[in-house]
Amino acid sequence: MRIAVIGAGPAGLTSAKQALADGHDVVVLEKHTDVGGIWNPATGGAYPSVRMQTSRMAFPFTDFAPLTPTDFPTLAEVHAYLRAYAEHFGVLARVRFGAEVVGVSKVDGRWRVATASGVEEFDAVMVASGELWRPRVPASLPEGVLTAKDYRAPEPFAGKRVLVVGGGVSGADIAAELAGAAASVDWSIRGRQLFLPRYCGRSFNDALFSYAGRVALEDMPYRDYLAWLEQLMPEYMRAYRATGLLPEDGFHGAVHVNEKIIPLVHRRAVTPRPAFAAFGGKTGAVEFADGTVEDYDSVIFCTGYEMPDYEFLDGFRREDLYEHHFHRIDPTLAVINTPVDTEAFGTACPYFEAIAGWVLAVWAGRARLPGVRERSGWCAENMAALSDKRYLDCWLETIRFRALSGDLPDPATDFAEYWTVVAGVVAPANLRTPVPARAAHDLEVDVTGVRRRVLAGLPERARDVLLARAQITPADHAAAALVAPDRVLDPALPYRQRARVGSRR
Repeated sequence: MRIAVIGAGPAGLTSAKQALADGHDVVVLEKHTDVGGIWNPATGGAYPSVRMQTSRMAFPFTDFAPLTPTDFPTLAEVHAYLRAYAEHFGVLARVRFGAEVVGVSKVDGRWRVATASGVEEFDAVMVASGELWRPRVPASLPEGVLTAKDYRAPEPFAGKRVLVVGGGVSGADIAAELAGAAASVDWSIRGRQLFLPRYCGRSFNDALFSYAGRVALEDMPYRDYLAWLEQLMPEYMRAYRATGLLPEDGFHGAVHVNEKIIPLVHRRAVTPRPAFAAFGGKTGAVEFADGTVEDYDSVIFCTGYEMPDYEFLDGFRREDLYEHHFHRIDPTLAVINTPVDTEAFGTACPYFEAIAGWVLAVWAGRARLPGVRERSGWCAENMAALSDKRYLDCWLETIRFRALSGDLPDPATDFAEYWTVVAGVVAPANLRTPVPARAAHDLEVDVTGVRRRVLAGLPERARDVLLARAQITPADHAAAALVAPDRVLDPALPYRQRARVGSRR
């Protein structure tokens, strides 16, 4: 097949790498002058001081180890990693830089992809254009008001009174960084979010639980989860409670990673404010949801991003993306971006790698999709309200997509190796070459229960064979038979989304 990959960020690079490995003719079209997407410093997609929320243990692709010993890599380090990956696997030679795609349409059974240089035809298209490019802001911003994409460094705000609007990761990062430079920093937040540091106790934030442990964690009552965090990080959690910002009700999977903002609020170096309501009648005036009005020298909006711009895709509707990634009618068009209706948390590189692997497995005939009717039914159920933000666990989605593509050990025939993967640390290399390694805190949750729920999802005959081969224990075999039907787990750790607090859904 001749495949067009649109975008040379992490998703586009792994798409091209895997397509080349399958023997396809690949062209990568990238509008900028280097690879990396938002991790390319020249694009302005991220402010220079940004650091990965995912640790060096968990962020890389499965077959290319990180080049840096930094625990949480910097912008420059991630960019260097992606460029080295592209060079190592021969992807860089397939990238056409400065080639912005302006049109994609299907004509006479072929995809016509248009750039300023002309039109070319392809058998399939993988859209990996990214989703963090267009900041979400009020309809009109007064002159001088910035967004997270405009922010570069704290020095220009020295001595100023600054308001940062937005309670997500970007807002917390920027507010925390400004606290050392600005005269004062106010932080306007709509609701309380769970912020946890990059290091939790003696572990990386993403090393606390295995994939199976993350499933088991969902059964822990949220208040018990907070109590466990208080044992793990007593000083941090005491400060958190004192700020009044700790969410007493929520979803423990929905974690924002930032170790600075809560201590700074606790020390009153950053002042929380109610949700932004409107700009006042004079320059610098802001009205908050409680009716109060304050004056600021600078305002920075960090309120998330608009849905990706897919206007270059002729006749495309986001509602037509089966499983968020395949066009429901014509699966030779695939999108390797994060789902548009979700607030995803977890890994990036291995997640995109798994999505691209599934797409290419389908195109190669190694995996199958359901029919058009079933795909349309899924879209009708799951893509009807794209404005309702929901959380998506990219760790578990990585397992699910690898299972769909056949890149996960088959639990019905080799449960031991399968379990080594899903009950091990979330180091991506273990997805390719499983190595037994227990996550730091899996003993705090019922991972054994998850194991038996997964076994219950296998045919009884398969469980009998696994027992005879000593792949499972007699206790596993007996317990799996007693799992209630509503507790059975598909071995792929099935698709799940959890509605965000305040969502209309």
